Amino acid sequence: MATQDIEPGASQRLDKETREKLVTVIRHAVLLTWSFVVLFPLYWLVSMSLKPPGQANSLPPDWIFLPTVYNYIQLVQQSDFLAAFANSLFMVGASVILVLLIGVPAAYVLSRYDIPMERDVLVWILSSRMLPPIAVVLPFFIIFQELNLFDTRIGMILMYVSINLSLVVWVMKAFFDGIPETLEEAARVDGATQFQGFRKVVLPAAKPGIFSVAIISFIFAWIELLFGLVLTSFKAVPVTLFVYSFIGSRSIEWSMLAAASTAMIVPIVVFLIAVNKYLAAGLSFGVVIKE
Repeated sequence: MATQDIEPGASQRLDKETREKLVTVIRHAVLLTWSFVVLFPLYWLVSMSLKPPGQANSLPPDWIFLPTVYNYIQLVQQSDFLAAFANSLFMVGASVILVLLIGVPAAYVLSRYDIPMERDVLVWILSSRMLPPIAVVLPFFIIFQELNLFDTRIGMILMYVSINLSLVVWVMKAFFDGIPETLEEAARVDGATQFQGFRKVVLPAAKPGIFSVAIISFIFAWIELLFGLVLTSFKAVPVTLFVYSFIGSRSIEWSMLAAASTAMIVPIVVFLIAVNKYLAAGLSFGVVIKE
């Protein structure tokens, strides 16, 4: 009888362990499959950039080949690519710094002070992202022509700032809302001014959010093509426009296109690695519960 009483319990435990193992196997299989789906295009791009021009788009594809850096050498030898790459680094980097200098304090004010019609202000800020770029590029073209900002680095920096400002304000406001105001009150009790409390208490606590919006702003500006295509011609050409030039009306230079695209990914990867420890916390903004 005792044996019969134990066997159903053991069977249930076995079934539970089996289900847990099965769920774990399925979870890992799904994650591996998804990782393959996400990483395979990157592998394809890099491998194509390392193939000789004649093999880049061969069908069936050559899975085993002798890698070559010929495409990268050709790319570096083109002064236009280096100029466009330097343009993008300068313009995107400056725009990220400027959008943080404007957007972070604005988000703090919206979070901490009673602003008349605050919700309307937030919706108005967000509305700048609601229209598709193709709908606003022509007005910007006319404005840039009138203000002598066409084909200038300053003009493109301002353009990138206008693209990312609403994102920075909204994300950072949510982050500031999650930081308890008691931290600033304690700083003021110790003699700190409002600005000192913001600089020495709030900003360090909001560092994950700041790095997160910096990365997203960098990526959005770095990959932008349409405004560079319409608002520049020679002096301020971004690297995306140079990459696009490998797509001709009659043919596509696949190997050079792959090499240039791979080179474009490098700054984003370097930036991600540099701020990786802040990124996870920043993407989960709001984990600090406001008291």
